Amino acid sequence: MEEIRFNLFKSVHKGLRALLADTLMQLQQTDFLIEAQANVAFERIKLVLLLMHRHTKWEDDILFQKLGANALSMTSYFTNQHYHTDALTLNMDILICGFEEAKANSEKEAVANNLLNAFVEFVAYNFNHMTMEEQLINPLLWSTHSDNELQVLQLQHLSNSSSKSEQVFLQWILIHNTNRELADWMKGIKQKSTSTQFNQVYDLAQKVLAPERLEFINLNVYANEN
Repeated sequence: MEEIRFNLFKSVHKGLRALLADTLMQLQQTDFLIEAQANVAFERIKLVLLLMHRHTKWEDDILFQKLGANALSMTSYFTNQHYHTDALTLNMDILICGFEEAKANSEKEAVANNLLNAFVEFVAYNFNHMTMEEQLINPLLWSTHSDNELQVLQLQHLSNSSSKSEQVFLQWILIHNTNRELADWMKGIKQKSTSTQFNQVYDLAQKVLAPERLEFINLNVYANEN
């Protein structure tokens, strides 16, 4: 039976996919000629672009460095994909600025249509990018790192989230992973991080998770303490 190794990307990518998909649905329902709706949409897009940038920067600066010299071609390939994501991001920034400068409704509607198409392209590209990372980078990490080492690396990435935007990111991760995955993750935080970091995540879980989900997590996280 094949051993199931720890997937460093899984919980983060689940949160990002959910955020991207939800944002796309929100944009499709937005009437950009109504100023209040347009402003809400722009704020969501900017949040998504910020969180995606921070995540890819962590991959470039921290994660890819763990792969070493033997994986230079692989890290170069994915770094170039991150550059393409940056280009897609810049295009949306330009479109938002263009919308804000537009005067006529017809011009605003044309820019809004281009922005929706640009975001669809951004979502499709990053969905495929995240799948490729899990398929190609995980085996390299598994060949050189233990599951425990990878769990510590993931915790360092996720448990140092104090800004408002990072708290939003954690919320999407909490809601869109399974109860078992959350319980395992929170047990890891409890064992390997500070009490402050654990309480930060646990307090957020109490705010965003349904009671039955919290009950499962409590039973599993605190199972051996009595």
